Amino acid sequence: MMPPSILNANQLTGWLIRITCLFWLIAKIICCRLWLSDRLFPLVPAFDFLVAPSLVHWSLFILSLICLFLLLFFPDKKVFQIGIIVFEVLSCILDQNRWQPWEYQYIFTILIVLLNRKNEKHIISLMIFLLAAVYFYSGVGKLNPMFIRSIWCNLLLSKTFGVSNAVIYQANVYYSGYLLGMIEVALGIGLLIKRFRKVSLILLIVMHIIILGVFGPVGLNYDHIIWPWNLSMLGYLIFFTVKNNNIEFITAPLKLYRNIPMVILLGVMPIFSLFGRWDFFLSFSLFSSRPTDMYICMKRDINNPLNQYCDTSQTPCDKESLLINVRKWAFKEMYAPAYPQTRVYEKIKNKLQYQFPNMQATYFIYIYRNGKKVKEEMK
Repeated sequence: MMPPSILNANQLTGWLIRITCLFWLIAKIICCRLWLSDRLFPLVPAFDFLVAPSLVHWSLFILSLICLFLLLFFPDKKVFQIGIIVFEVLSCILDQNRWQPWEYQYIFTILIVLLNRKNEKHIISLMIFLLAAVYFYSGVGKLNPMFIRSIWCNLLLSKTFGVSNAVIYQANVYYSGYLLGMIEVALGIGLLIKRFRKVSLILLIVMHIIILGVFGPVGLNYDHIIWPWNLSMLGYLIFFTVKNNNIEFITAPLKLYRNIPMVILLGVMPIFSLFGRWDFFLSFSLFSSRPTDMYICMKRDINNPLNQYCDTSQTPCDKESLLINVRKWAFKEMYAPAYPQTRVYEKIKNKLQYQFPNMQATYFIYIYRNGKKVKEEMK
């Protein structure tokens, strides 16, 4: 097989498509129940009238897998590229929980290739912009006190590396957690600057190897769905390390007006997530601790099928109730997080009340405000 540096435009596109479709295929298989309706976790369509039978969900899921598989062997086939976008968009409007950040990124990757066919430099430049946006906004999302307490101190320092509280709460250790977000922001910007691009690419490769070591099977063995996403990012970064000299400034692809909406959605709209005006997952705000959380306190009932998803901790429920952490429920049943927006949680509450009319439960959310999560009961 020829190295990427001497491949023609179609073959270069093939590398990007194969990397994308391989790990997209793996991700969809891992969280297959996310794409089906045969589950307890409620479906939340984009519009209330979009209620489809199980056969439709199954059909879209199978058609997507077929397209992804065929694109591994025929990456330049336009019909399969269009097919995967159509099937995924249709599937996603049937359930907002499917709007995962990796799903969003992969759809844009195929769109970039589809809208810039035969123009290798435009494809590569837009892909670099996409990756820069992912890292930049992911880093910005981590620059908050909740990330420091929840992810940096609790998950990383305490659970992963076994650092004692006496050390963790030393000021120089505690506040150094902000460096993680700042480094990610800097590397995202570095991808856009020719002078710093290669160094940024190499450091990002190291970052993903560390992430896989921490969250992978030899580490915390946590959040399986991010493993293929990190592997795909590694594939992209290695690819662009080789193709560094073929990257143009982002204004070149913008000469084609069809590319402008993608640049706005990826580069501009995530800014509004900082003010609650754009969705967290569409802004690549993952592991930032900013997204809203939902909890359910329900009275004990041995006949309730939701019991299997109850948390062993009773906080913040009373002694007569069981706690369901909706995020953990989603992970346990679907191997993917629930879509962390209040409008989605409201629909989940309404559907559960309809499905279990005799269930005595209190629903509430924790929403990020002024550097901390504030509890609000859902009416």
